[in-house]
Amino acid sequence: MNLRHPAPMAPKAQALTDLLVNPAPTPENLDGGLHRTLASRLAAAAPGRAHGPLKFDAWLVQTASNVHLGAPRSFQWTPRNSRRLLGVAGARRVLAGTSSSPLAGVRAEIDEAVTRGSSIGARPGSLGTWIAEAPRGVLGAIVAEAGSHATDLLVALRWEQLGPKAVLGAADPIWAVPGAPWISVRGRRDAVVQLDPEARTRALLCVRAGKPGQGTYDDLSLVALTDALTQRESPIPTRVVGHWPSCGRSLSLEVAPEDLRHAARLLVGAAEKLRQGRDEQQAA
Repeated sequence: MNLRHPAPMAPKAQALTDLLVNPAPTPENLDGGLHRTLASRLAAAAPGRAHGPLKFDAWLVQTASNVHLGAPRSFQWTPRNSRRLLGVAGARRVLAGTSSSPLAGVRAEIDEAVTRGSSIGARPGSLGTWIAEAPRGVLGAIVAEAGSHATDLLVALRWEQLGPKAVLGAADPIWAVPGAPWISVRGRRDAVVQLDPEARTRALLCVRAGKPGQGTYDDLSLVALTDALTQRESPIPTRVVGHWPSCGRSLSLEVAPEDLRHAARLLVGAAEKLRQGRDEQQAA
């Protein structure tokens, strides 16, 4: 595990930008054996299709021992779980020059989501439908949460220095396990920065709540693994940079093959814990 920190004397946004764009060492490709072995072991270890879709992310991996599999729960929107989707989109509008501020960008994104939600054929339970029906107080909380996230993103980096090399808010990489498509792995990250177009090397930015802690390495290594699994034609990501705005902390995982193997072991271990918990529930 090789972790690096921003330069302590530089302004925070500049230091984090410099940390992201530091030149990449000789790029390495994902081990094909790791890909095959992980797919096989996850399919064998995880609960079966009858228990519904199983979506692994850092949270599920870290809490697998306490998760009880029952009937799948329907997803419910809240101001908290909508903040990232709306906040990233609002920040993207500011960078594109179509909105003048983070709040303006978020409000424009909310208006567009409501328009989509009220259109013919809109999916019930969509974000726009939920926002359109939300009471005034809830709507205020939605704007506040998303506006805060958009602001955190915009002040985190020197976006003007990165220019077109940085892509904010690209869809999270999701790897569906070959042979067991009801099992997937998701790596949550907020921006991708291209380091060398010819070598296709890249750095990933992950904005997180709270502060870095015991599970930080696991989280960042899972993001790296998922990105590598979904972009097998490219080298593994050079680095995954975590940023915690609420405490002003950042650090970079300089990705090596051992970090990917660590993340793969975490996934298989979590799958085994979930299956064990399911078996204990059935035996009770």
